[in-house]
Amino acid sequence: MGDNSIPDHIVRYPTRAAIDRLVVFFDLRNEPNMQDWEIEVADSARCVEFLAGYENFSLDADERFTFMWTILQSFDESEIDLAASLDWQKVLWLIESEIELHIYTVWHWSALRINSIDYAWRVTPFMREILVRHCERFDATA
Repeated sequence: MGDNSIPDHIVRYPTRAAIDRLVVFFDLRNEPNMQDWEIEVADSARCVEFLAGYENFSLDADERFTFMWTILQSFDESEIDLAASLDWQKVLWLIESEIELHIYTVWHWSALRINSIDYAWRVTPFMREILVRHCERFDATA
């Protein structure tokens, strides 16, 4: 999979406009001191609601990119058995169906710098599987 660093050309960040709209759509906190808004507003009790909103609201690309981080963090913090969850399978399908939009997300959550999966996020093994299928297409050094 090349080296462990994320290629610069795929790095993407949430936009203020996306955050402002998501706050309204999902009634989320938005305080000036929030550093990683998309992570801080995650809520494991709202996984299914967030997923439904992602699918059913008319979100633009920046909103979908930003909100996918919230969804991943929410599932990661949940007690849901990810391997057995149809909702989680839907998340993975949504990511792969828009891999161009979510490749940075996949690369980041793959946590390639962490050798032992025991020290990674719960979603990491799934992100690594997706990355294996798509990394050559996006890795400029490949």
